[in-house]
Amino acid sequence: MDHRAQLREAFVRGQLEAVQKAITKNEVPLKPKHARTIIVGTHKEKSSGIFWHTVGRIQLEKHPVLTWKFCHLVHKMLRDGYRKVPEETYRFVGRFTQLSQFWKHLNTSGYGPCIESYCKLLHDRVQFHNKYPVVPGKLDLNDSQLKTLEGDLDNMFEMTIDMLDQMDALLVLQDRVYEMMNSLRWNSLIPQGQCMLSPLIIVILDTSKFYDYLVKMIFKLHSQVPPDALEGHRARFRTIFERTKKFYEESSNLQYFKYLVSIPTLPSHAPNFLQQSDLESYRTPHAYLHSEGSEDGTSLNGHDGELLNLAEEEPQQASPSSQPDPREEQIVMLSRAVEDEKFARERLIQEARSRIEQYENHELALRDASRTQSDDARVKEAELKAAAAEERFNKMKGVYEKFRSEHVMALTKLGDLQKKLDASEKTAFDKDEEITALNRKVEEAQRETGRAISKAEGDAGAVDEMRTQLAKADIEVEELKRANKILLAEQEVARESGVGITKMFEHCEEELQNATSITYPPHLAQSAMSNLVTVLSNERLDEPLASRDNVFAGHLLSTTLSSAASAAYTASIESYEGVNDQCKKVLAAAKVAFSDDSSLSRADKMKVLREDLKELNHLIVSLPLATDIDKEVVGSELEQEMRRMDEAIRRAVQEIEAIQRRARESSDGIRLEVNESILANCQALMSVIMQLVAASRELQLEIVAAGKQGGSPAEFYKRNHQWTEGLLSAAKAVGVAARVLVESADGVVTGKGKFEHLIVAAQEIAASTAQLFVSSRVKADKDSRKLEALSIASKAVNQNTAQVVAAVKTGQTTLNDGDSLDFSYLSLHAAKKEEMESQVRMLELEQSLNQERAKLAALRKQHYHMAQLVANKEDETEE
Repeated sequence: MDHRAQLREAFVRGQLEAVQKAITKNEVPLKPKHARTIIVGTHKEKSSGIFWHTVGRIQLEKHPVLTWKFCHLVHKMLRDGYRKVPEETYRFVGRFTQLSQFWKHLNTSGYGPCIESYCKLLHDRVQFHNKYPVVPGKLDLNDSQLKTLEGDLDNMFEMTIDMLDQMDALLVLQDRVYEMMNSLRWNSLIPQGQCMLSPLIIVILDTSKFYDYLVKMIFKLHSQVPPDALEGHRARFRTIFERTKKFYEESSNLQYFKYLVSIPTLPSHAPNFLQQSDLESYRTPHAYLHSEGSEDGTSLNGHDGELLNLAEEEPQQASPSSQPDPREEQIVMLSRAVEDEKFARERLIQEARSRIEQYENHELALRDASRTQSDDARVKEAELKAAAAEERFNKMKGVYEKFRSEHVMALTKLGDLQKKLDASEKTAFDKDEEITALNRKVEEAQRETGRAISKAEGDAGAVDEMRTQLAKADIEVEELKRANKILLAEQEVARESGVGITKMFEHCEEELQNATSITYPPHLAQSAMSNLVTVLSNERLDEPLASRDNVFAGHLLSTTLSSAASAAYTASIESYEGVNDQCKKVLAAAKVAFSDDSSLSRADKMKVLREDLKELNHLIVSLPLATDIDKEVVGSELEQEMRRMDEAIRRAVQEIEAIQRRARESSDGIRLEVNESILANCQALMSVIMQLVAASRELQLEIVAAGKQGGSPAEFYKRNHQWTEGLLSAAKAVGVAARVLVESADGVVTGKGKFEHLIVAAQEIAASTAQLFVSSRVKADKDSRKLEALSIASKAVNQNTAQVVAAVKTGQTTLNDGDSLDFSYLSLHAAKKEEMESQVRMLELEQSLNQERAKLAALRKQHYHMAQLVANKEDETEE
């Protein structure tokens, strides 16, 4: 029994020493004799428990070379160790994952990526053997085992996928190793390079086996499964074939592999699995170790202790030929005989080496046993001394632990007391500061009280003065509130005017596309263009909030551009293209100028617009003219139109008063208040328009008187017929706008119209009066008092227009608040029904809106066409 225990102890010690000597930090290849000792130990022990127990005490994370040699040794054990090694290694599969994650981002000397790939390879390899326990670690399968695996179609399909994954893992490892070798410029003749390359010997052996099984199984699958279902297998195999061929060719050129392993040669093209005839010409690739590496192919049988060759020879598969050649068969037989003789010689050499090493180990064990018996007494004495020292150490350790705990508690209490002391000191300091601040405030208040008392006693009239200032301040506050209301109304008008201007530009863009279908006199386009240039030269347009000027300018710009394009087409087809392009350019510049999206300032954008408009004006002026208005009668027509405009404005004022009387009789409550507010603002607007028309007439008389030069007013009008035509157009627009305003106000009061119509009508009449104002001041003297009066009247028109818009919006909001919706009585079904009806109504309204827009465009085209026909008819009548 003692002899067996000694042998057991010697065996365990030898295994421990072999593991410690095999897994070292030295960058040299794994020593074969240490690996052989560990592998033989697994066969003797019929387990790898001693190895994993020893490795568990080694900190593999300390150095990358330790992990690299550990992976190499485990790979050898999986192939050549006892048959239960893969099963036992499965319990430690998590260790490979830990090492892979640890070295994943540590690129120490280039080992990091290589170790990550190697650990992942071993993890997948252990999972593979656990899933297919029939496959041994050395990957040697005889024909019967292979046929058994091929018998289950589903299992064979899945197994080929797993083998492809194994090939991928093996090839990724060799790619990483060669990348590291190239980056560090190592070769296979230095120890560092050999340390990196040594695991690739096993990779060559494994890839040759997996490659052979994959070819046979995929051919078998193609004989039982449709080819379309195996397209993924064929694509992956082609990729793996190219990578494996490249790997074998690169490895064959390395001096390190030439004397260690026989590297197979793959054909130039991958097998065509769609043709079963390729299987007959397929030759199994053989990779085997030479004498220097034969330790990788030997292991010890646990029953009789004899060294056995664990690498069974792969049988050569001779490809049958339709007409076999006897000489080729003889060559094959002789080749096999040479190989068999070579393998037999290598096995004998290795067996002899193993037996010699076994005898040496036995001799060492006997020497250790004799040395152990002689040292028993000293060991017992040392054990007694160690026990006494351990007892003293435990006592001192207990006292130290007690003292340490008391010291920690004292420090904790001291820290708590220190914190409380600091908190109390901080609180006291804060309270002192508060008391000091309060004292200063009390002293300041006492001084202020003294100064106030002395000032009140010294100046008895200060109270009256303060009351006067307070009253003035109240008046200023009221004025500021009114100004703020006006400013808010102007901002709202500016926002709505921006939307309106955008719509006008969009409509103008549509009109430009249809310019060739409208006839327009060129001289009227020249007059309108002159007015537009004058309006856009106003510096107030450089301000973003000049809403009324913006509305008028946008309205005039959109109408003038469409008229200019039509006039160019009417005058000359050759001139139309250039004028139409310039009109589009001006319209694009206007969109940028009247929007807030650009990063440029308003002044810069207006400058660009004025330059483009100047170029367009030059093109319009150069158009050939065919005057449609008789210059002889233009003056009398202007006088008649001015009188008709006065009459229309007076009639509009009277109608508004009549509408106001009817509203008082037919409405009451909130509706009456809203109608009164709207009509009062409309009446005020018409009043200031009358003032503007009167001021315009006086200014025109002054201009005519200053420009007659001894002639009659008719001659002046004839000589300046374009300016007269502009006044004539403005007067007509004011008369029409006044009638529209009266009709819109009547519709709002009676409930038959819409508030939006009244807003548009007010803005339209303001734009028309602004056109009259601009046309009147073109030829006026800048220092004329009548021009100043006309400017004041124009500003009053703008302010009253804003008040009309604000009154309409306020009234609309008031009436909408009074008609609040109450759906509390609806059930779930009724509410859903109402919602669907509302959506249907909304779609109908959107369709109606699109139809109305198209109708508006058609009406404008017809209006321009009819105006031209009427003008032509009048010319024919006069002739």
